[in-house]
Amino acid sequence: MIQLFDTHCHLQDEAFDGEALVAVERARAAGVVGMTLCGYDVPANLAALKLAAQAGSGVYPTVGFHPHEAATVTQAMLDELESQARLPQVVAVGEIGLDFYRDLSPHPVQRTILDAQLAIALRVGKPVSIHTRAAEDAIAPQLAAYAVEQRKAFGERPVGVMHCFGGTVEQALYYAELGFLISIPCTITYPSNAMGRRIAAELRIESLVIETDSPYLPPQTRRGKRNEPAFVGAAAEAIGASRGITIAEVAAATTANAARLFAVVVALERELAGAR
Repeated sequence: MIQLFDTHCHLQDEAFDGEALVAVERARAAGVVGMTLCGYDVPANLAALKLAAQAGSGVYPTVGFHPHEAATVTQAMLDELESQARLPQVVAVGEIGLDFYRDLSPHPVQRTILDAQLAIALRVGKPVSIHTRAAEDAIAPQLAAYAVEQRKAFGERPVGVMHCFGGTVEQALYYAELGFLISIPCTITYPSNAMGRRIAAELRIESLVIETDSPYLPPQTRRGKRNEPAFVGAAAEAIGASRGITIAEVAAATTANAARLFAVVVALERELAGAR
């Protein structure tokens, strides 16, 4: 069986009420050996920590404040976030970033809260999971400054991941050069998403990971339905079609990339051994 890693999902979302642990088991049955539960506000951060503990090995939490929440974030909340980010089970700070599409928080406030969280990631020595929508160029100076500092400690390890990346090939190449991985969601299967398929084809395979962003953004075959980690293979299959390689090759590469990103190599190897 192929081994897949969903680098961004929200099983703590109310869409999975009462079903989250069942969804984890469905994902494992589908070959998903790792998944990252991403926080985005105070309740979601706490829920990610709790659910990851309940789900067991191969399920990793992240904590952060989504740019939509920026206007509500206080210093006390940032202090608590840093305490959570220092927990050994937490693999990244995120999802964090800029969203100039919905504009639910003023741009200057989004930038201030992003800088505060990038600084937390540097202090705790964890990578970041970046949300950027209609801000792929605007966020570049902040991420470039962060990447320079984080690479001093990380070396060749990725400094973060551009979650559900919706920019251009050129932008993807720029962030990959900074040390970020580019995450390909199941939307690569949408007929209109030619840019996503170009990114999947033109970047080095070492720069790619996959995700579902569950419960959002299901693959084409499930449009209008709830997404979940069990369906992340659709992204891997589409990447393979774009590159002319097998889904097994995509799975092996993107899973290894995710393990390197989140520093879960030992745990992942244990999972892979158990799946054989």
